[in-house]
Amino acid sequence: METDKWKDWLDLTKQYAAESFWKEVFNQTDQPFAGHEKMGETLSNLAKETKTKGLFPRCDMFEREDQLFIQAELPGISGEDVLVTLREDNLVIQGNYATLQPKLQYYLKERSDRSFEKSIKLPVKVNKKKISSTLKDGVLTIVLPIITEEDSVPIHIEITRSPIPNEMYKQE
Repeated sequence: METDKWKDWLDLTKQYAAESFWKEVFNQTDQPFAGHEKMGETLSNLAKETKTKGLFPRCDMFEREDQLFIQAELPGISGEDVLVTLREDNLVIQGNYATLQPKLQYYLKERSDRSFEKSIKLPVKVNKKKISSTLKDGVLTIVLPIITEEDSVPIHIEITRSPIPNEMYKQE
């Protein structure tokens, strides 16, 4: 009996989670509840995207001694499962987080397998050729040497004047 209540509640939440429901509420479609066979799909995709894009891994970014440091929490992930790239002025951390082991019988499974990608906009220019990274005890540390802009130095330029021909000043 208790499971029937849960099933009814789940069916009701799927109905309200459907994109077509909200379009109907805001009069954005001619067919009420069209496409109800895909109820919940939009919300499910949004939830997956939120979990994998930008929220994981949690990171810290700080500067010390003309170097920018980014530390990311990657518990249980090996270095082979992580790719770090620099795209223009964004550092991108991506990889796969796999916890499921097929031959085990789970009684509790809260850590899901997932792919992740996090893009971090760098606040300063860095030397792309000297970036280094280490993964130790579940923490990925990326060291980016900062390129400091040289102070502008005035340069003395000697200007020599040549006599200007009088023809240039004639007005007609």
